Amino acid sequence: MHRIEIDDDVYAELGRHVKGFEQPNDVLRRMLLAEAAAEAPSRTELAGRKGKLLPLLEGGLIKPGDKLRHVQTRKGNIFEATVTASGEIVTTKGTYPAPSPALVDFVGSQIDGWANWLHLPSGKSLRQLRSTLK
Repeated sequence: MHRIEIDDDVYAELGRHVKGFEQPNDVLRRMLLAEAAAEAPSRTELAGRKGKLLPLLEGGLIKPGDKLRHVQTRKGNIFEATVTASGEIVTTKGTYPAPSPALVDFVGSQIDGWANWLHLPSGKSLRQLRSTLK
C-alpha cells in the first residue's frame, strides 16, 4: 500500500464528503474511481462480456454512467454504483455482471440487488425497471 500526505485543508474537505461510516480513503475511492469507471471501459467490457443490465440499456430505461444507490437505513450506510455501457455495475469494490453480487460485497450477506439497487435518475428499483420490459 502506498501512502500520501495531505494538508489539513484537504483532509477537512474529505471529512465534509463522508457518507455514513466512510473513512477518508473511502471518500477518495468513491469520488475518483466511480468517475473513472463511468468514463473508461472496464477489462470485462474490452473482453466482450455483457452484464445483466444490458436489456435495460437496450430498452432505453437506463444509460451508461447512470448512478445506482442502496441505503441501509438502520446502519446509516449509503452504497453507490455506476452502470457501464456493457450493462455491468461498477462500485468501489470492483466490476460486477449482475446487481446482487455487487450489493452482496457491500452488505456482507445475501440480498436481492434487483429489488434493492435504486436507479437514481428514475427513482425506481432495477426490478421495477426490468418489469416494464416484459
